Order: sequence, then C-alpha cells, then structure tokens
Amino acid sequence: MSGSSSIDSSIPPSLYRGGSPRWIDGLLSFADIGLLLMLCSFYLVPAVAGVQTGFYLTLVLPTLLLLGWRRDFGFLRSWQFAVFCGLPLLLAISSLWAPADGGDVRREFSFYLKLVAYLAVLYCALYLVLERRGPAPLARWLLWLIPVGTASCIASLAHYGLDGGFAHWRRIGGISLEGDIDKTAMLYGFHALFCCYGISRRSRRWQLLSWSGLVISCAYILLSQTKIPIVMSAAAIALAALVSGSRVLRIAVALAFVAAPLGYMAIFGDLPLMHRSVAYSIRLELWGKAFDEFLQSPLIGSGLMYKWFLELRTTLPHPHNYLLDIARFSGLLGVLFAAAQLLAAASAARDPAGWRQWVPGLYIAWFGFGTVAMLVYAQQPLVRPSYIWFYYWVPLAVLLVLDQLSGAQRRHATVAAATAGNSTIAESHG
Repeated sequence: MSGSSSIDSSIPPSLYRGGSPRWIDGLLSFADIGLLLMLCSFYLVPAVAGVQTGFYLTLVLPTLLLLGWRRDFGFLRSWQFAVFCGLPLLLAISSLWAPADGGDVRREFSFYLKLVAYLAVLYCALYLVLERRGPAPLARWLLWLIPVGTASCIASLAHYGLDGGFAHWRRIGGISLEGDIDKTAMLYGFHALFCCYGISRRSRRWQLLSWSGLVISCAYILLSQTKIPIVMSAAAIALAALVSGSRVLRIAVALAFVAAPLGYMAIFGDLPLMHRSVAYSIRLELWGKAFDEFLQSPLIGSGLMYKWFLELRTTLPHPHNYLLDIARFSGLLGVLFAAAQLLAAASAARDPAGWRQWVPGLYIAWFGFGTVAMLVYAQQPLVRPSYIWFYYWVPLAVLLVLDQLSGAQRRHATVAAATAGNSTIAESHG
C-alpha cells in the first residue's frame, strides 16, 4: 500500500470572514488535536463519560467558533452531510411517537436533538480540518494511535495478570470502556490494523514499535476470546507480512495460521470461532425478539426510547444488532436511512486505487470491520460519544468528507480547465 490520497488543501481565504485571519489556523489546529485526543481517549480513559467530557471540551467549542466565523456553508448542503445526519435526525424524530408508557428509561425530544447536533459537530470538525490540512492528519492520527494503543494494551495485560487472570485463563477486559470485553477487544482489533501502517514506514523505530504493538494486541485478542477481533488480528497479521516484503516472514505467518488454532484449542478447549457457542444462540434469540417488536409497527417503528430492555433468560439492554434496533424503533424507514449510509460509504470507497493507499484504505477497513461489529455487538447509533462513535461514526465521517472534498476538487478543476479553454479561444480569435 502506498501513502495517502491527494486532496488540494489550498483553501481560498474567502471561506472565512476577514480573509482567514491567523487565529483561524490556530482553531483548526485545536480542532485537529481535539479529534486526535477523542480517538486516543477510547484507549486510555476508563469511563465513557471521560470520552464525552473530552469531546465537549476540546472539539465542540473550536468547531462552533470556526462555524461562527465561516462565510461559505455550501458543504452543509451536500448529499454526504445529509446522509450522515439523516439517520440520527430520523431516530430523534421517532421519539415523538414513542408510547408515553413504554420503555424503561425515557428522554425528551430535545435530548435526542442534542445528540444529532454532536454528530453534526463531528462531521463539521472533520470537514474543516481536512479542507485546510488535506489528508495528512488522517495518516498522523493512525501513527499516534499505534503507541497509545500499545500502552493501553500493555496496561490491560498487566492488570489482567495482577488480578490472577493468567491462572484461570478467563476472558480479559481492558482498562477503558468500563472494561467491557467485546468492546475493548474490538479496540485492539483496530489497533492491530493501525500497526500495519507503522510497519510500512521506512523508519526502523516505527517498524519495531508497530511489530511489538501488533504482537501485544493479538495476545490480548486471544485472551479476550472475541470472534470478530480474532478475524481482525488474522487480517492484520496477513497484511503486515504482505507489506513487510519478507518472504521468510510470509511463510512463517502461513505456518502460524495453521498452528494458532491448535494452540487456541489447547488453551481453551475449542477452535477460535466455535468457542463459547452460546454467543451465537443467545444472539439468535435476541434478534428474533427484536424482529417480533419490529413487526408490531414495521413502517415507522414504535419510536425511539433511551432504554428498552429485552427479556430472555436474563435482561439485556439491546438486541446486539444496530439495524434490528433501528428497525424496532423507526421501522423500514429507519432501515432505508441506514442503508443509504452504507451505500454512501460504498460509493466513497468505489475507487480500487484508494484501497491500495493507507489513506483512505485503512479507514475503509476500519469502517468495514466496525459495521460488522455493529451487527453483532451494538445498539441503535444515536448516542453520545461512545464505542459506537469509534466503530461507526468516525470512519463513516472520514470516508464521506474525503469523498466530498475530492468531488469539490474535481469540480474546481473542471471549471478552471473550462475557463482556461475559453480564454485560449478568445485570444486566438483576437
């Protein structure tokens, strides 16, 4: 894979009042750092509330100030922004027809509108930063997440060992996201993919750090016994061997793919994707129950409620499938809006040349694995900054913003070429 996609970052000064004063660049840098800190906080902050506080303090204010000084708001009239915010807005509106006596925990309509606004701020922050900086921040964020994720993983393994985890080989929970096993395992699955970018760097220091991070993340994922991250770690190992250019390493990886399932079976008594088969059966029951609720109002759903628990053999907060959760709350209308987001992401990733570049290629993989995780772990996606933002909203916003900026650049190039052609014709006639 090669470097990153090219987007012209020479933005006309007329976009901001006062000809883009110097403090605008300062605010853009602050927003850039805020986006990076939000991503890092998923690995380092124990409670989700800390992630949310960081978002409010470091990203909301600079983005609102930038928008307040902005002249050109054409980017908010794009189909990409409409698709990104359409599903959250529909979910918020659906709360208006939720039954007054339904749900376990209720919120007012204004609460959901605030969540829509937070997602809009995320999109705007990404657009404004990438509009001025180009795709360079996206590559820099991937590099920062390699040491941050490695440090987080080491801390999680150390905590696991001090708590006697290695004595019983129980499932490991990380130091962030309240220690939820599946969610933190997914974080380290993404981290394994990020390490592949570091391995591709020419710097020996980055290669050593990234290989170490990849091995440590894969060890964590093995102890988590979580299925999708196991697939992600296998994909990361294969990709790392591919970009390393070493034939010996590729052979070693091929042998490891044969030996690893045998080692997993020796430790846990079952093959990786068959271990804890109850995870499959309980999800099938959950999905069936959520589908029954969807059938009660298939067109527009029963209306969004903050908490609507599902009762099986135990009480569970959601059906562990975001599309089914959308369907039960907003019906087929919501599913269509969600499908529009998936089609928009596919359209943004339609150029095969982009897959061979780390940016956007790694973000395409990020969104792909995140969407799969949303189909087996997640609830409806209209939430405050949480694991759903890391799995879904962040990579989706990146892909849509890159597509929007590339389209604008192509249009500007076409207009410039047409203007130059008309000038040439006029001069020849003159």
